[in-house]
Amino acid sequence: MNNFLWALKFLTIIPIDREDRIKPKDFGSVVCWFPVVGLCIGVFLFAVYLPLYFFFPPLITDALIILVSIAITGALHLDGLADTCDGIWGGWNKEKRLEIMKDSRIGSFGAIGLICLLGLKYLSFHSIGEIFKINYSSFDASAKCVSCFLSPILVNKCAALLLMPVVGRWAQVCAAGLSKYARSESGTGSFILGGTARRHVIYALLIPVCLFWFFYNLGGFVIFAIIIIFTLIWIWYIKKKIGGMTGDTLGATNEIAELLFLMSFLLFNR
Repeated sequence: MNNFLWALKFLTIIPIDREDRIKPKDFGSVVCWFPVVGLCIGVFLFAVYLPLYFFFPPLITDALIILVSIAITGALHLDGLADTCDGIWGGWNKEKRLEIMKDSRIGSFGAIGLICLLGLKYLSFHSIGEIFKINYSSFDASAKCVSCFLSPILVNKCAALLLMPVVGRWAQVCAAGLSKYARSESGTGSFILGGTARRHVIYALLIPVCLFWFFYNLGGFVIFAIIIIFTLIWIWYIKKKIGGMTGDTLGATNEIAELLFLMSFLLFNR
């Protein structure tokens, strides 16, 4: 359980092990727990979204749950996204890009990246409310039973909240397992990238594959395939720019994968 608890502490603001006693020995085993932590985050978002849905209009509810998803992670991944945007598009070579990414100040590219991503994520999640059907497989009977009390729109949104964090955390494992650390000195992401191998990417696939099959049957594999393809393209692009991954680019990978999931879901159910 040390590996799971450390992953939960690292990826969320949940006050676990304030005295810093949990020390995992194998970070490769730790990253395999990232999708499980994502599922825990999804369950938390689901539990928060239900009461909000009944007290506020959909526009406000969807905005609030996006804020809650940011708060539960301490904006860790958004910080990485902003630094990545500043470095990748603000620098003219590898050394300058990495130098900019270490700067704690946010630049114009970082601000634009945050605005665009959060805006698209909010609009994509809100647009799920336009889908009035429940098109699940193994979850079909349960969804129909639940839909007697909850609308199909709410069921669809809650399913998306459960899967979105899982997809983002798996994408981080994928990026770490297929890349090396881009900096010569150690940093936040060096221990994760150094301890993650390609086999860990396969191990971490178990949770998202099972969930996509459970919720969407074969259609889930189509959605997940779209996410995998674009994630691999993103990893290739970052490696081309700075020669590998950093903690910031892992955070950016998480945010982009979550947005890809929401947009792929809309594309498939159009």
